[in-house]
Amino acid sequence: MNYKKLIWIFCLTLSTSVFAQKPDMNLVPYRQGDLWGYASADRNIVIKPEYTEAGLFHEGFAAVKKADKYGFINMEGKVVIPFRYFKVTPFRYGFFAAKGNAKTADGDLHQEKSVLFAGASLTKDGYEICIDTKGQRMPKCPAIPENSAPDINKSSTVEVKTNYSTIHKTGLFDKIIDDYKLVPGADATYYIATRGNNYGVFNNTFDIILPFEYTMIKKKNIGGMTYLLAEKNGLHGVFFGNGSPYITVENKKLQAVTAANSVSYFIVGQEGKIGVKDMTHKYVVETKYADVAYDSTGTGFILTADDGTKGFYFLSGKTVEPKYTEVKALPVGDYIKVKTQAGKWGYVNSNGLEFFED
Repeated sequence: MNYKKLIWIFCLTLSTSVFAQKPDMNLVPYRQGDLWGYASADRNIVIKPEYTEAGLFHEGFAAVKKADKYGFINMEGKVVIPFRYFKVTPFRYGFFAAKGNAKTADGDLHQEKSVLFAGASLTKDGYEICIDTKGQRMPKCPAIPENSAPDINKSSTVEVKTNYSTIHKTGLFDKIIDDYKLVPGADATYYIATRGNNYGVFNNTFDIILPFEYTMIKKKNIGGMTYLLAEKNGLHGVFFGNGSPYITVENKKLQAVTAANSVSYFIVGQEGKIGVKDMTHKYVVETKYADVAYDSTGTGFILTADDGTKGFYFLSGKTVEPKYTEVKALPVGDYIKVKTQAGKWGYVNSNGLEFFED
């Protein structure tokens, strides 16, 4: 297992830190007018609203703001780190390696001890130090596991080139774009190819599986099976790898999504009538929205109504109908952060319960 030093990213904000672990939602930031406190999951206020900003709780601590500086409170509402910082990140666990970078028998870097820490800045121009739970500056920042932060130097795609020069059938195709098998280890191979300006699919016995009449065909592996995403005359559809139709080519929008719950979905529909289907062809989101977009946190879909207001479909199956000007998902499955028509932010749970009062 490889590790890297913590990389400070100056554009991080209080509520969205790349390095933050999942928040504890037993106490939810609660806004009364312009002041923030905290409430229990049933909306009973536990910590009186008296802060200009309130972050989520991580490892028993939450960053809160008074005037123009941040400090930290615990879950009893006690200020445990004074208001002295211009920027902070949530508390999280890192580690200091043993001296000499000793390694275990399997090659893993030996961890001397885990350390709870947060990032902070005493100036306005960026993060400069790491602090412990008492607010003391640490002599150096702990390291964090490599998989807990993105590698900014590593490409997320690898191009694999295949030589198709041995496959030739005069007049059938001009160029092979890709290939696949219906299931791993199967004898038959299928080829996505072009002829003229159109795409089609044929197999290794040169039977045409999809005629050369599509403007685009791409393969998509879902649950160990290969599907074909096809476009024709500006409309989109999906075929099974053997060429049988799955979703007819009649959709203005079609996007295949594998969500954080490992379930695959298709965002489908015409303009002004967008919804979401699961792999059984069942609509989990009705085709009644102006747009639907999968949220990058992996917790659900952002729904946009005809009037531009936004709501959210949670992977748990619950829906908050559009009524907000902006919606941001959280790295937990039951809450979203929303901006109201009055331009103020607040939190809403999957039952539509609002944790704010304007």
